[in-house]
Amino acid sequence: MRHVLGIASAALAAGDPAFRTLELDFLRLAYAVAHLNAKGDDTCGYIVVLRQEIRDVLRRLRAKYEVGDGVNIVFASLLVSDMTRLSDASDLLQSDDSSGAGRDIAREVALSSLRREVFDREPCVEELVSTVTLPFDVAWDFYGVVRDDSLQSESAVEMSPRLF
Repeated sequence: MRHVLGIASAALAAGDPAFRTLELDFLRLAYAVAHLNAKGDDTCGYIVVLRQEIRDVLRRLRAKYEVGDGVNIVFASLLVSDMTRLSDASDLLQSDDSSGAGRDIAREVALSSLRREVFDREPCVEELVSTVTLPFDVAWDFYGVVRDDSLQSESAVEMSPRLF
């Protein structure tokens, strides 16, 4: 069974409160992936970011902490509607009275982008809801598994020739 862990970073700028927890979130994900892999589980992690600058910060952290390919840093592929909402969120963050609303919008966009990216990159993943015990009791933004039988059936389909 393959574990898939995900974090959606809603950080939009260096002064954003979500930016302050970015390194901790990254290290939490990297530790979980490394620890589960060391126990013999197949595990990968995804951290989705909304800005290239934040992606670059995470890449520097990956090099600094020598984190391997088990943690995927993904610059979100955004829908046009997402870009419009993020522009509105950025405007709200710049105004003093509605910064909470701007962060909520950025968080929603990041979460939907995380789910799209994981389902695109892990086609047989089954998202598990909070009724299960999550690895390390962390409230991951995404937790799913790819069952062994899914992996076998996918490889069998790829290897069997089509007869027309």
